[in-house]
Order: sequence, then C-alpha cells, then structure tokens
Amino acid sequence: MDENKQVYISYAWGGESERIVNELDTDMQNKGIKVVRDKRDLGFKGMIRDFMQQIGHGHAVIIVISDKYLKSPNCMFELVEIARNKDFHDRVFPIVLADADIYNPVNRIKYIKHWEEKLKELDDAMRSVSSANLQGIRDEIDSYDEIRDNISNLTFFLKDMNTLTPEMHENSNFASLIAALEKRLAQAVSASPDLLSVSVPRKPSESTAPGIPTTPIADPERYMDETIKRLASDGYQELRGERAGGIRFKKAMEMLRKGVFGSKDVFRMLFVEPGNLNDASFIAIENEIRFYARELNKKLFNNIFIICVVPASEVPESVKELIYNATPPKVSFTAVSMVVMVAYSSAENDIFYPKVLPGEYDSKFEENIKQYLLP
Repeated sequence: MDENKQVYISYAWGGESERIVNELDTDMQNKGIKVVRDKRDLGFKGMIRDFMQQIGHGHAVIIVISDKYLKSPNCMFELVEIARNKDFHDRVFPIVLADADIYNPVNRIKYIKHWEEKLKELDDAMRSVSSANLQGIRDEIDSYDEIRDNISNLTFFLKDMNTLTPEMHENSNFASLIAALEKRLAQAVSASPDLLSVSVPRKPSESTAPGIPTTPIADPERYMDETIKRLASDGYQELRGERAGGIRFKKAMEMLRKGVFGSKDVFRMLFVEPGNLNDASFIAIENEIRFYARELNKKLFNNIFIICVVPASEVPESVKELIYNATPPKVSFTAVSMVVMVAYSSAENDIFYPKVLPGEYDSKFEENIKQYLLP
C-alpha cells in the first residue's frame, strides 16, 4: 500500500493513551483507513528506531500527547523525527490528554527541566566509564540533547493548534478527526521518484558514469565560472566578503525561498579553494563551513542549506572516500543548518559527493547537485 494513504499513531503504551488508541484504531479501520501502530506492525525483533523514523516521515500522524509521552525517550524521539520533516502542521493530528498540561507555561517548563536533568544524568554516567566502552551511548545522548533543545517549541506549537478534548472525540466516535484524516489522505499523491533522472554518486573506485564528459576542463577556475553561470540563471545572487572562521570563500552564491512555516530558507553554494588538498585540509574546511552554518542560523533565524564545493586540480582517493562515506547531517526542529561537502577534480572533470544525501525540508540536494554542479 502507498505509505501516503495510511495513518500512523504515536503514543505512550498503557493507561488512557492506549485505551483511546484502541478505540480510534477500531473506528478508523471500520472506515477503511489503514492504521499503522507499533504493537501490531513492528513485528517480533523489528528494529524499533527504524520504525520510529518511519513514523517521522508519515504523511498523516496521530499524536496522543500525555505526561508519560512527554517524558518518554522513545515517544519524544518520534515527535522530533515527525517535526524534522516538512509540513509538520499539515501532517500531525494531536489528541492532548488532561495530564499533559502543555497549555500552562509553568508546566511546559517542567518538561524542559525534566530533559535537562535526564541529559545531565546520562552525561555524568558517561564520564564514569572509558570512552572506548560507549559505542551506541553517544547516539542516546545526541537524542536527549535534541529532545531538550526542541521540547519547548514543540509543546508550544501543539498547544497552539485547535484540538478537541479526548471526551469530545470519544463522544463523536472521533468523527471530526477521521474527517480531517480522510481529507489529508485524499490529498496524497503517489508519485514514485524517477530514479534514472537522479545522478548517483560513484564510489571512488568506480569508473566515470556513462554520459558524463571526460574531457578535462582547463582548470578549477573555469569550472567555477561555468557553474556560477548556471546558478545565476536560476536566481542565485553572488555574495561578497563573508568569512567562515578563517576561511574566505572564493565564491558564494545565495538564493532565498519561502519554506517551513512561511520562513525564508537560505540556500547557499560556496566555493572554497583548498590550496594543497589532502585529508587534513579537507576536514579543516568542512569544520569551518559547519561552524559558519551554525552561526548563520543563529543570526538569521532561518533554515540554512549549504553545498560547499572544493575545486582542485586533483582529488586524492582518501578525500573521495571521506566525502563518499560522510554521515548525513542531522538537524533539529528549531535549528536547521545543513551542510553537504562536494569536491571537483579538473583532472577527471567530475564531482564527488556523499552516497547518502539529506532529504529533510525538501532541500533537494541531489537534484541541485545534478543541475548545478555536474560539469
């Protein structure tokens, strides 16, 4: 079944939450709506974190907010994953239980304090053992950190949505909620991406893909000029004089676009000359660009999407491996500063970029890389 035509439910097990979910599940299935919930659909030995990320991408997600939910690492991981993806307001259908008093700012602060304490507790525990024995634990502290950073904005956003009380939902057999879900599902468009239309990043050991020209461009400067012409023809404007820490950009192009919640998303293509390109110089540039992106996010209060191109005469195999195996950037609900590093080799007239590219907030990195950066 098309995932856009099914409804996910995020809730804390047990108590009133589960009772309501069971009733809602029955009523929706009676209406012919496909419902996905962990107890039925995860399966024995299913990967819990993968399932939670699947919920995060759901086209329609019912969130049953309770006190237990707001204090549960798994539930809050799901909520952050849901918020991380685009159209948060359109995709979520909250039911707020009485014990989750998110309408009172004092009680919302209590949840912030709860996660600050949990983060400190885990951090203190980590310091008591050798770092060599912490494999997997760092992911937990990153998750706690994201929850702590986002819970204030998430609870405020949810309390600001006009939701009915649980009693009103149950008395009407969830009629209003089901009607809203049916409307959302009717808008789903089953559009499978055309995989052949998207450039696939090559492993460093692979030969140049068919169709990509192999005649070398004279030098990296000419490649930059040709790329910038394509960017400018599509509305990118040249920036001057900005710095990322100690690095001055050779070129920087920017385009603004209305994005999440009506804010202006900032898309930037940066070109940084490496001097002598090797592992150390590439990592130093990447660190500078990530610092620049974080600071730009704080300054502009907008989502920041950056592709940084490092043009060179030759790109060493070790640098290609670094790029190809790069971990996709993780972003939070309130602070988006996403960076993808790309290298261009004039000797091969080719670009090298990560095998996994981010898809959050519909930034379309892969399409942009194909459109603007392929020689």
